[in-house]
Amino acid sequence: MNEWQNPFDWKGNPCTSDAWPFSTDATVFEARRAIGQLVRTFGSGMNPPGMEASDTDPVLRYIRAAKDLEAIMSVVQKDLLAEARARGLTWEAIGRAMGVGKTGAQNAGKDGLSEERLEQLKIESFVSWIGRQGAIPHESPIEVVEVLDGATPLERLVFLARHAMGTLHEIDVLFAAAEPDPENASVVLKMTCRRIERALKTVVVDHEMWDAMAYDWPGRPTTVDQANYHAPPTYLLHSMRLFLFALLHAPDEHSTEVAHFHAFLVHVQRVYATVLLMLQRPDVGSAIPAPE
Repeated sequence: MNEWQNPFDWKGNPCTSDAWPFSTDATVFEARRAIGQLVRTFGSGMNPPGMEASDTDPVLRYIRAAKDLEAIMSVVQKDLLAEARARGLTWEAIGRAMGVGKTGAQNAGKDGLSEERLEQLKIESFVSWIGRQGAIPHESPIEVVEVLDGATPLERLVFLARHAMGTLHEIDVLFAAAEPDPENASVVLKMTCRRIERALKTVVVDHEMWDAMAYDWPGRPTTVDQANYHAPPTYLLHSMRLFLFALLHAPDEHSTEVAHFHAFLVHVQRVYATVLLMLQRPDVGSAIPAPE
């Protein structure tokens, strides 16, 4: 008891250690691993608001990541409740899974999912399905083959990542310039959108890219503990799906609507920013060189 007499002398386990996920409780192990993965993806982006990286103890990022995961779990649970009801499961059975009664389950899922959320889930399912089809060997379109020009899948991904960095800045400039000149905006935005569309196709239309992201990656954890977080294919395939998600929002070939081009660029902006974060993870960077 003496070691606990000083209220400022707290004991703890260093969460920044690669061995931190280990627990005799399997659920705690998976929860710790999820928190660590989130921090490794967002890095300083997980700093508490108003705190610079130099002022932030790493454990504060873990605390924020745990809080963010706690908040998003309510969204995931609602998705699962809706899925259970769509499968015809009773509220009583759902309540058993939740550890509550029938009424408690009904109260948790009575509102169902919004149309917006349903549409998002539908798109995500479609992207996953298309991704599976993309991994099946097929003959790539001639215009894609010409752009590839013998580059390996890994070289193409690095190229696209570098392209993404420049494109993010370009999109910001375009959005700022389009406001005062809406007539010219249609032409300028369309040209940019088509160029981005061609770049995305060089990745998601080629089945060799999907195979490479799943299997063809060099490097392994240098220590046993690092294996807790080392999973390049998880993030590389997720990047591929995000690229595909952005491509699916490309405007119709004959579209002239500024709003359509604007919406596509917003999707691209979000996707590119997320992919760049994932490619800069240490365990992913060991497979794919981080964009310079």
